Amino acid sequence: MSKKSKLVIIYCALCSVLFMAGFAVLSYNKLLPGVWQTVLFAAAYCVILLFGVWFILRAGSTSQGNDAPPKSSRSVTHMLAAMKMPVALTDGGGKIVWSNEAFSAIMEGRIKKDSDFRQLTGLSLKELLAADPETGAEIKLDTRTFRVFGFPQSNSAGRTVTTLWVETTNETQLREKLENERLIVGYVVIDMADNFLSNMQDQYAEASAAVTKLLKSWAESVNGHIREYGAGKYLMMFFADQLPAMRRASFPILSEAKKITFGDDAIPMTLSIGIADCGGTVTEKCQLASSAMSFALQRGGDQVVIKNDRGTKDEFFGGLSKHDPQLTGLNARRLVLQATPLIKKAGSVFIMGHKNADFDCLASCMGIAKICLSLGKKTTLIVKNNKNIAKPYAKMLEMPDYRDIFYDFDRDDLDAVEHDSLLFIIDVNNPYIFEYPEITKHVSQIIVIDHHRMSSSSFPFETKITYVEPSASSASEIVSQMIAQFFPSGVLTPDEANLLLAGIQLDTNNFTRDCGAGTYAAAQFLRREGADASVASSFFTLDKKAFMLELKIESTMRVYRDGCVICTGDDSSPSSDPATAARVADTMLKLDGVAASFAIVRINTDVSSEPVYTISARSDGSVNVQVILERLGGGGHHSNAGTQLTAGKVVQMYEGPLPRVTSELAVGLLEQAIDASFAKDAAEDQE
Repeated sequence: MSKKSKLVIIYCALCSVLFMAGFAVLSYNKLLPGVWQTVLFAAAYCVILLFGVWFILRAGSTSQGNDAPPKSSRSVTHMLAAMKMPVALTDGGGKIVWSNEAFSAIMEGRIKKDSDFRQLTGLSLKELLAADPETGAEIKLDTRTFRVFGFPQSNSAGRTVTTLWVETTNETQLREKLENERLIVGYVVIDMADNFLSNMQDQYAEASAAVTKLLKSWAESVNGHIREYGAGKYLMMFFADQLPAMRRASFPILSEAKKITFGDDAIPMTLSIGIADCGGTVTEKCQLASSAMSFALQRGGDQVVIKNDRGTKDEFFGGLSKHDPQLTGLNARRLVLQATPLIKKAGSVFIMGHKNADFDCLASCMGIAKICLSLGKKTTLIVKNNKNIAKPYAKMLEMPDYRDIFYDFDRDDLDAVEHDSLLFIIDVNNPYIFEYPEITKHVSQIIVIDHHRMSSSSFPFETKITYVEPSASSASEIVSQMIAQFFPSGVLTPDEANLLLAGIQLDTNNFTRDCGAGTYAAAQFLRREGADASVASSFFTLDKKAFMLELKIESTMRVYRDGCVICTGDDSSPSSDPATAARVADTMLKLDGVAASFAIVRINTDVSSEPVYTISARSDGSVNVQVILERLGGGGHHSNAGTQLTAGKVVQMYEGPLPRVTSELAVGLLEQAIDASFAKDAAEDQE
């Protein structure tokens, strides 16, 4: 029985005794009251009795907090106070209401009356309670690290939180030491070393030795080791604690290497570096570093690519200098030797280009079809006709070999794809703009051939061959050199040669842009096969309506910054020709003082009601338009790039998918991309 119950019983008994005694005295003296007096006397007794009971109960309730806690509570409090593990209790608002000596010791006198948990630790109670109950939350106090666990409780006094602190300083220091001493593997390649060694060996040797000396000095500066394992190829190893400083400095080794030149033309030495920032075995690190190196080369070289195993995006540094096409020998023979066995084994061959195909896309697809047909393979061209390619498309329909090989998007389906079908993806490496991306899920073997810089380090499918040569002027140039290696002279018909020459002419703006030795060699080969430049140029004629539309767009030209001009089409009169923006950008670049030109044109599409905006960019070489439009999900070359904007597309300059695209939004995104690129260039120049 509780103390309060005993007091109530005693009080009730005492009151009853006093009442009976009083009534007896009155009876003995014959002073018995009347009926009403008796009722009043009894009522007074009841009031006194009830008031006393209420007072005892209330007094017991209010004095409970001052009473000593039960034995069990006192024992827990004594135990927590005696623990060497820091313990602190807070109220629901985060005020510390109690702590043991161990907690006071780690706080080093910072605890004051009504100290706030968040002010002391930098962590709110909400964040603490939301942490994983098995691992707790990590809190750093000066040089010490703790894992803190929170246990909420509710009682009559309100909500409290008990926090237990487990010191993990030694564990954290050991983990950081292991992370800092994690081995980083990287591959370093002197760009185009094979070409230099075969053509300029005497001039190249001295410069190569200077680069080797520079690389060894760089490795020593980061406490690493580098070893040459082939002509112009190096394997480098260093510890992970050096990588953050390299990132912050944007790998100055790239610019240092370019100070070393050779030859009468002072050709700069450029490096491509692939780094694996990952765990695992040395073999796994080397494989990832090799993948990063391949990606750096596919993006044009002169850059660093860092790949990791944490699922985050690849990192890129450098890659801003213009790649000289004259210094790269296309590996057409190697590509033919690798692709031929796959073609022969395939049951059927599909050849796909990009959406809104242009001359180069159609012609290069036709060239691959020529090779496949010569090997007796059933071949299908997945290229949709549009106004841009109407003339060459009609010409191909007149050729007996090609009139029946085009994929019918209205009738055909994927049932024609066999388990051993081979797919060529030509003139595109961005899955977002594949002509028919669904087919990649149904073929077992894929070959990618392109001349645009890779926009992503991986595809959502496996490839047998990925040949991306950014120094090539066009896909038609690559395919023409493949045909030259595959066929004897005289196999191409004049019509086929004219289409391939038109593809090269389109992407080089009639041999005025991005031309190298390989470009002229391909053109010379096509001329020998019967190509006529005047016939090829006839495909590019414009009608009066298209000409007037281009003039209207060009009239909107305005200078944005540092020699960059922007032209914007009228939303009320969209173009039906995807190449309109490209031609406008080419025209604007011819103006004096223009370093880079950008044209934004809305395109009519039959497949979607959502507006589609094409952005084409051209440069005189002083501005890298490729990296600008990569920020908008596009790509291309240093001086020639493009992209398309439509609702749902994710671009770097916009958080989340794009809403319904308007001309104003497209212009705003382009201006942001230009500003970001110029800001990055300025920061690297200062470094």
